[in-house]
Amino acid sequence: MNCTDDEYWNEKSFDGFSFEDEETELNLIQKIRPESEGLQIGSTKAKLENVESLDTLLSKEILDKIFIKQDSKSSRTNSNQKKLNCIKSTVENIVMSQTFTLEPFHSLEKKTMLLKEALDTEDGNAILTVVIFLTNTLKKGIFQRMLRDNPIAASHYVQYLYSKQYIDELVDTLEMLGRTKDAMMMLFKFGCRNPQNCLQRFNVCANLSDEQYDKQIISQLIHLVEKGGQFVSVVSLVTDKCKEQQNIQSCRLVANEFNLSAKQLEATLLMTFCQLQNWILVDDMLLNKNWLGKDKLALSLPIGETVKLLHNNGAPSSSLTRYIKMVKDSDERLELAKKFNCHHIIIDDFALKKDRRGLLVYKTTLQKQSESYYYADVILKSPIALHNAFGNAHLVTNAMKNLNQTNPGSLNDKQ
Repeated sequence: MNCTDDEYWNEKSFDGFSFEDEETELNLIQKIRPESEGLQIGSTKAKLENVESLDTLLSKEILDKIFIKQDSKSSRTNSNQKKLNCIKSTVENIVMSQTFTLEPFHSLEKKTMLLKEALDTEDGNAILTVVIFLTNTLKKGIFQRMLRDNPIAASHYVQYLYSKQYIDELVDTLEMLGRTKDAMMMLFKFGCRNPQNCLQRFNVCANLSDEQYDKQIISQLIHLVEKGGQFVSVVSLVTDKCKEQQNIQSCRLVANEFNLSAKQLEATLLMTFCQLQNWILVDDMLLNKNWLGKDKLALSLPIGETVKLLHNNGAPSSSLTRYIKMVKDSDERLELAKKFNCHHIIIDDFALKKDRRGLLVYKTTLQKQSESYYYADVILKSPIALHNAFGNAHLVTNAMKNLNQTNPGSLNDKQ
C-alpha cells in the first residue's frame, strides 16, 4: 500500500453528532444565496429542465387518432341531437295539422325514430301518417317486421286497411301478425258481401281454418254456391226449388243436404206456399192422418205464429178454422179463434158449454146474412145441433144446407 491508499482509509467522511455542531449548521444556512429564496415547487418561475414533449413520446398518427376520435364522438352527439329535433318538429307539425314533409327521412334509422316519436304522441293521425309513409318507402319484409315490433302501429294499419276495403292486404297483414282466425273471418265476411268472387274467398277461408266445425260450415257454403251458380242462402235455394217444382219431398231433400232444421224448412215452405196462394200444399204440409184416419197437426212451428202467417197472407177462413180446431187446449183454441175472427169455433164453444144466452149475445155482434150469422142461428134453433155442435158438425152442416135451400144464395156471403 502506498501513502495515497492510507490517506483514503484514514480520512473521515462523516463526523459524529455533537451539540457543538449547531453553530456550524447556522453558519451554513446563512451562506445560501439570496436569489434562491423565492423558489417554490410548481412555480411558473421554475424552469423544468430535461422534460421531453408529448410528440417525442407518441407518433403523429397515434396522436391524430386520439384527438380525432374525441372530435368525432362530439360531432356524432350533435348530429343525433339535430336529427331528433328535426323528427320531433315534424311529428309536432303532423299533430297540429301544420305543413310538414317526410321526404328528408331516407335511412331506416330515421324512419324508426320517426315511428317511435309518433307512437309517443299517442295521436292516431300522426301514427297512421307515419305508417303509410313507411309502407310506401320500405321493403315489405322490413315494414312487416316493424309492425310486429309495434303492435299499436299494426292496429292502426289494420283499421286503415279495413276502412279502405283493401281486402287482400288486410288478410295478408292479419296472417303476418299471427291473427289467422281474424283473417279467415274477415275474408268470409267480404266473401258474403261480394257474390262475384265469393267462391274463391270461401276456398281460401277453408284453407285458413284450423277448426273442423268451421271447415264443415265453409264446405257447405262452397257446395251451396256451386249448386246455385251464385251466392245464395239455403232458404233461397229451397224457395226457388219449391216455386219451380212445388213438391214438398224435393224441398225436404235439399233441406236435408244442407242440414236445414225442421222449423226452418216449415217456415220456408209455408211462406212460399202462401205467396203462391196454394192452400192445398199448405194442408199437405201441416196435416197428417193418424191411425184412425183423422187429420192431425204435423207442425214444429208454434200454432199461433203459423195461423198468423196464414191470416196475413190471405188464407181462407175455412183453412184457419180447420187448423185452430185441432188445438187441444180449449183456452188456447178459443183465444186464437177470437184473435183471428174464426166465428165458427167461438160459436161451437158456446154450444159446447150450452151457453144459449151467451150465444144470443154473440150473434148480435155478427154481420147479418153472413155464414157465421146463419151458423149461430141454426145452432140456436136446433136442439140437436146445440147438443152436438162441436162433436158432430155434419148435423149443423145438413141443417145449413136445408136453410140454404129455403134462402138460396144467403150462405154464399163471406164473414
